[in-house]
Amino acid sequence: MAVATLLNVILRKFNIPTVIGYIIAGAIIGAVMGIEHHGNKELEHIAEFGIVFLMFTIGLEFSANHLLSMKREVFLFGLLQVVVTGAAFAIISTTLFDLSAKSSIIAGLGLALSSTAIVLKILNESGQIKAEFGRNSLGILIFQDIAVIPILLMVTLFTNDDKSIGVLLGETAINALIVLAILIIIGRFFLARIFKVVATTNSKEISMGTILLVVIGASYLAHHFGFSFSLGAFIGGMMLADTIYKYEVEADLIPFRNLLLGVFFVSVGLQIDLNLVGEKILTIIMLLAGIMLVKALVIYLLLAIWQGKKSALKTAITLSQIGEFSLVVFSLLMSTQMLDPTICQTVMITVVCSMICTPFLISNADRIALIFTSESLDDDQISEDDVLGEHVILCGYDSFGRAVSDNLDNAKIKHVVVTDNTDDYIKARKENKMVVFGDASDRVILERLNIGKAMSTVVTADEIDRIKEITASISIIDPKLKVIAKVLNDEEKEELDEFNHEFILDGNSHAASLMVDRINKSRLLANETARLQFLDKFSLDDPGLSLDLLASEQARLLDIMSHSFNALREHRDIMSIKAFHESFKVLYEIIEKMLQKLSVSGTLATKEFERLNVISDNQRIMESMNHTLEAMGKELRGLEEVDATRNLAGVAIEGLDAILMTLKDVAVSPSEEDLQILENLTAGEGSSMSGIRERYLNGEHTLPPSVRGLLVSTTGHMDQLKDQFGALGSNYKRLVKLS
Repeated sequence: MAVATLLNVILRKFNIPTVIGYIIAGAIIGAVMGIEHHGNKELEHIAEFGIVFLMFTIGLEFSANHLLSMKREVFLFGLLQVVVTGAAFAIISTTLFDLSAKSSIIAGLGLALSSTAIVLKILNESGQIKAEFGRNSLGILIFQDIAVIPILLMVTLFTNDDKSIGVLLGETAINALIVLAILIIIGRFFLARIFKVVATTNSKEISMGTILLVVIGASYLAHHFGFSFSLGAFIGGMMLADTIYKYEVEADLIPFRNLLLGVFFVSVGLQIDLNLVGEKILTIIMLLAGIMLVKALVIYLLLAIWQGKKSALKTAITLSQIGEFSLVVFSLLMSTQMLDPTICQTVMITVVCSMICTPFLISNADRIALIFTSESLDDDQISEDDVLGEHVILCGYDSFGRAVSDNLDNAKIKHVVVTDNTDDYIKARKENKMVVFGDASDRVILERLNIGKAMSTVVTADEIDRIKEITASISIIDPKLKVIAKVLNDEEKEELDEFNHEFILDGNSHAASLMVDRINKSRLLANETARLQFLDKFSLDDPGLSLDLLASEQARLLDIMSHSFNALREHRDIMSIKAFHESFKVLYEIIEKMLQKLSVSGTLATKEFERLNVISDNQRIMESMNHTLEAMGKELRGLEEVDATRNLAGVAIEGLDAILMTLKDVAVSPSEEDLQILENLTAGEGSSMSGIRERYLNGEHTLPPSVRGLLVSTTGHMDQLKDQFGALGSNYKRLVKLS
């Protein structure tokens, strides 16, 4: 493992998958130390359990209902792939290599198998297992695992005269029913109860021991009745897929899985005889190219009947290699003398070489598919429902966690709760929360929840050590990830200075609301950045165009202000109106940063610098307008509640909306007519806002002191807005002259 680890550290610098590092390490160890894989039963069993743990974790993702929903991929695509590909290779073996019919059938079916270990590892890590081609690949691989049983049975039939075909098939069918019955009964009626009891002990050792018992027990049960270890493990994983413990089980099991998969790939490397490779290099290359091309072509032609060309082609590329079970099949052909040992060794080296090619083929499947088909890549993208994004991860569901969750719901912010407390989990489920049972400090769970795409992670734990444990795990994933934590005092805050925290002192309901306010601002920033309509073409190399883009984007600030007043007129709640003002601030910050970059670029001509100054002045005016409108919005709400001033509030809202709409037109496409209308709206007394104020305050209406004070403040803000509107109008006139 030391050789494999060192080699992988070097290869990862060149983005070469770890699978290749393990296989190469095995080949080096085998050549240097003279270690052989064949005949080493202990190594074979240890290596096989890498695939066992992999299949168990895959089973955790696929409940019985999920598997039934994949019946086309498993039972139709899988059956056709194994039978048609096996038949094609059997015919080629008989006609080109003059093998006997029995040997050709077994060899053909062996070559039809693909690598479960490599393909599922790569698809799992990349998240592509839920894409269409990923589902196809998984379904076919599941059927191939099932197909191993009849393939091995055929070897027995062709070499054993003691039992008839009918007896062997009958025994296999009965054994299959027994295995399924035992595993389904245990899974349906006992597993969830066992893990619930284990969870109450709060002991990692007991939990880990129980998980290993389930994995090894299910795999050995299947093996005892003549099936593969991995098939039993897959069914065992499916039995846990519908329980609340699946994420915690997977997180605890992954270190064992990855370690043993490493051993498996090292054992694959041990099967490479470098002397034979040197002797048969041309034969191996020709076999490799021929087998993989034939296999890919057959899979593509089969799937293209039902699916798009791109998905069919990517599935064909993904499954074009020969799998690890093929090594078992050819080992049996060699040991039963059904095939010449030299041929077997050559084919087995070809199998290993095809496995080495696989990571490169899968990582470049899109590029290869684009060469042969013009279909959009969107067909194969993962559904948004399958992957969280722009969400909040809430670590804990105690009283404070519930307060945070309720505030997030009120703000319509998507979030997922992580808790290892069974009672809290049940409570969250009853309240229809998106909740995962597991340890919030487990990096596997956090990565499964797409923490890299989360807006924020909130830690509600009380104990400082627990906060540090969770935060340390997040920092290992990505030190830049934002974490909001609850701390009780400044001393605890200092303890967490090494982490990227936004701190909240104390843990009351106000703190929960404050947390959500911070998160909401981050969401607005992300949304406004994503909605930028013009600045994606911003470039310091073309300052004239960039100034046009900034002016266009700046017009959206007026649009946001207009929407906020429409919300006020429609009597929406004050939080909706506040959201518009916050959105304004976020977009303002983005434009301001672009203006600063342009001002120090040193690429502006004199007229362009004048335009920059006018647009920057508009920024300051609009910022002041936003503050004034935010304050005045609350005041107008107060005036609407008084009969005497209700009409004034309505007229003010309509007038302001009319001015904002005119300003928007001027900002987008200035014309002399619009500029004149704007000037008329913001000047003069009588029916203007100032005139209206004078009539109310000079005795036309009897108002209580509190309302008079509110009116003075409101109309004062109206006058400020009139001046600000006029200043903007003058600036737009200047921009027309400068453009």
